Amino acid sequence: MNGILKIISGIIIAGVLYGGIIINEINFYPDTWVEIYNSTPHETVLDGFNLITPTGTYRLDGVSIKPNSYVLLSTSPLFPENDFVINFEISNSGGFLILIKGNTVYDFVNWGILKSEWKNAYPYLWVNPPLANMNLSRYPDAQDTDSPEDFRATSTPTPLSPNAPMGLDPVSWSRIKALFRDAHKRM
Repeated sequence: MNGILKIISGIIIAGVLYGGIIINEINFYPDTWVEIYNSTPHETVLDGFNLITPTGTYRLDGVSIKPNSYVLLSTSPLFPENDFVINFEISNSGGFLILIKGNTVYDFVNWGILKSEWKNAYPYLWVNPPLANMNLSRYPDAQDTDSPEDFRATSTPTPLSPNAPMGLDPVSWSRIKALFRDAHKRM
């Protein structure tokens, strides 16, 4: 969105303008957790923020994130120093997460098949395919472009640390292709 607010049905999508606080990774099994990242240079307290899922809305009052750091919202204590336990449910077969404060959406992600019984779903934001025994990781780590391509399905969770690279980066891939292209010319 390049710093421009988009207003959809009375909801403001914060995007890059507010930025700083984003959903960075989602793990479904065996432990359910959501990793939030703070890219700002100061500690941020999430008082007034809510995490909205298909099954409910969860207040994040008291959750604090140090500068350029991660925090986990989990269903059971995994990392006591950086872990806040909230009783939420998500499924890898389909769901969504919305990080919101008032009417300002700071971040959102969806996956799987949209279900009509989800009262908090925004159908016009639905784009991701179903997952099978995978978690969702933002890639590149902590980079938010407000695009469905921000997240990748992975089999390696990285709680409270940068998400692992997936596959070859474009520069490396270009070099490999050039090697084969140049080898073909010499034949």
